[in-house]
Amino acid sequence: MARNGKIAHLPFEIRQELNRRLQDSEPGSSLLAWLNAQPAVSAVLARDFGGCAISKQNLCEWRAGGFLEWQARQETLTQARELAVEADELAAATEGKLTDHLSTVVAARYASALAGWNGEVTEELRRKLRALRGLCQDIVELRRGDHSGARLKMEQERLEREREKTEEEVVAHFQRWVKNPAVRDWICQAWASPEERERRLREIYGRPPKPPVATASADDESNPVKPSQTEPDPIRPDQT
Repeated sequence: MARNGKIAHLPFEIRQELNRRLQDSEPGSSLLAWLNAQPAVSAVLARDFGGCAISKQNLCEWRAGGFLEWQARQETLTQARELAVEADELAAATEGKLTDHLSTVVAARYASALAGWNGEVTEELRRKLRALRGLCQDIVELRRGDHSGARLKMEQERLEREREKTEEEVVAHFQRWVKNPAVRDWICQAWASPEERERRLREIYGRPPKPPVATASADDESNPVKPSQTEPDPIRPDQT
């Protein structure tokens, strides 16, 4: 329920802290002193309530309204956590087949109700069978939910396998494409060759063009210093 009081307009963190302090039975006088000393509270009061401080009446109204709602939410959250833990324990104890075990229990109850039956339909027998019939209907609904969940899980696993298979097929198809020289040339048409990259880097950094590699001769063989030993190393992008 939406509330319009002063405390309801305060920031969420301050309201949470106030509720925790109320839960710990902190006196109202210290709560009022703490609240009215908060800068965020003063800003809200100045903006929406003409700067009027939070009073004892405001605190009493919150204790009887917003605080009780907070307590109810906390209790619900605690119960939900406990149920989740119990559900995990039950699932582990029954290996995920709780409804199967419930069906077995009800079947055993039917057998017990009919054990030694002499064929006479008494009111006591009708009462037992009515109770068991209601339990059977509940278990059928539970098992129907289990089956729906199992089908959904199987469908999700199937879709995942199909997705992986489709990705593998796309990769294999692309690999077949790149074996085609025309496709490979089209893909690489915007790529620069190693020589072109070397030339561009020399232009960017103001280095002279790399001289052409001369063919080997007898004079070259007699010269112990190779041209490649006097030429600076090619510029690599990682040297930047």
